[in-house]
Order: sequence, then C-alpha cells, then structure tokens
Amino acid sequence: MRKWRMAQWLDNRAEVEVPVPLEVCWTLWDDRERIPQWMPWIKSVKVLPEDQRLSRWTLATRQFGRDWEFSWLARNLAPIRNQKIHWASEPGSASLPGLSINNRGQIRFVRRGAAACSVSLSIAYEVPDVLAPFANALTPVVEGIIGRDMERFREYAQEYAKAAAATKKAEA
Repeated sequence: MRKWRMAQWLDNRAEVEVPVPLEVCWTLWDDRERIPQWMPWIKSVKVLPEDQRLSRWTLATRQFGRDWEFSWLARNLAPIRNQKIHWASEPGSASLPGLSINNRGQIRFVRRGAAACSVSLSIAYEVPDVLAPFANALTPVVEGIIGRDMERFREYAQEYAKAAAATKKAEA
C-alpha cells in the first residue's frame, strides 16, 4: 500500500456575527459533543472519559458517489476563557487507509456588546503530495461548508438562548 507524503497545510476560515451573549456561544462550543448539531458532516465528537483533554472526532460525508468516514483523536489545547478554544490532532491518529492527515482548529470569540459576539472558525489540515496541485481548489469548497456550519451555529445559539430565557422566565 502506498503511503502518501504530506506537502502543505491548507487553512480555511469562516466567521459569523451572533446576536447572543459571548458566554453562551463559548459554552456551546466548549461542549465539543454538541458540535455535530450545527456541523452535520461531523458525525460525532466524543470526549474520552479516561482523559478529558482528548476527543475522538468522526467525519462522515458522501463524495464522488461513495461514503467516506474519517476519524482522528484531537488534543484539546489550553483554552483562553471566552476568547479561544483550540485543538490539534494527535500525530498518527487521523487516517484513511494509507493516508494520515494531521489537522488543527480554533474558535475565536469577540464581544460585540452585552448580547452579541463574533465567532470565527479556522480549520487547517495537511494535504497529501498527490493532491498538492489541486489544493487551492479545495479552499472555496471547504470554506463554503464551514461558512454554512457557522450560519447553522448562529441559528442554534439563538434558539438555545431563546429556550434558556423562556425556562428562566417560567421558573421566576
């Protein structure tokens, strides 16, 4: 089986303004197991019970007439509360048959008032040498996907905040 060499890193970004308090957005992203609620191509994120700093991510998609599933173990790096959550794949844990793909990501939060914030997502991954000539063509595709994910996050956060406010009001 051929083992592909990695040639370059691709970095993809998306940002959304969310009319919800920053602390609510932070809480939602910090609960990694919720992420598939707004990122449907992420089939699951499971924090390992034996080490809360690690999480197993599984991506599932249908492309080129076939189903693909890819998983990796991520190390949750030390967050900066209400500013940044970030992670990096554990070396050798992200693989398809014959191919290991390292990746990393971060979510940044910027307050835009008492009840709003900006949330930006950056995902980077290594591209195999065989795909390097086509790597730049991947950027708009991936950024389109994560852009829609961030729009779904905004909707999810708004619904979550609305439900929390209704519960609080009912309890009062």
